[in-house]
Amino acid sequence: MEEISKTRLDQLPETGKASWITLRFIIALALFLTILFAFVSITDEIVLEHETGFDQRISGAILPLVSPFLTSLMKTVTFFGSEMFLFPAYLVLIIYYIYRKRSRLALDTAMIGLSSTGILFLFKNIFKRHRPLDPLISHVTGFSFPSGHSFSSFTFFGLLVYIIWETTILKVWKILCTFLLFAFASTIAFSRVYLRVHYPSDVIAGFCLSVVWLMISLWILHKADKGIVAGKVNNKGAI
Repeated sequence: MEEISKTRLDQLPETGKASWITLRFIIALALFLTILFAFVSITDEIVLEHETGFDQRISGAILPLVSPFLTSLMKTVTFFGSEMFLFPAYLVLIIYYIYRKRSRLALDTAMIGLSSTGILFLFKNIFKRHRPLDPLISHVTGFSFPSGHSFSSFTFFGLLVYIIWETTILKVWKILCTFLLFAFASTIAFSRVYLRVHYPSDVIAGFCLSVVWLMISLWILHKADKGIVAGKVNNKGAI
């Protein structure tokens, strides 16, 4: 993996710095509020008000696609959104950063992984939505809203996207990796609806919650890391 870019905001010209911060902040805030609004709307209209028309239409459109081959494929794909894959994946990423002596990044990754598990458990037990009654796989337990596979996969692969964009590799590779990772996470989310263990609204809500939580987590951790770095600089200056 490439080294994290050493370019820092305080190295930019003052005019460019101000405009860059303003543009990035506005885009991030607009994205955050839009996705948060989508999550709240889904929660209110579909989960709390029990408006099932959207879920029925999407599930009905998927029904003709069902085949033994596609079912087998979706069972394989859905594995990559499970804790059996994601827990070792987080662990590998943490060990990699420890090996590279980037302890703060290792800690940030661990914090995102642990906090996302907690937030998912909290929301599932708040809404307690039951799963569809005719799943294509067995031994699926727990509540349905939001989809844990959707939330967890978009969180993990979204974190990878963030890491990739902080490297110095060519922009074309960053865009390609972003597209592939998002497509793979979307396929995992689709597999949950195809296998009838989640409603479409569950996986969309999982995606929305993932983006909101990941943006909040990265912002908090970024501020905390800047505070730690600033404290070390001040301590050195005081010596």
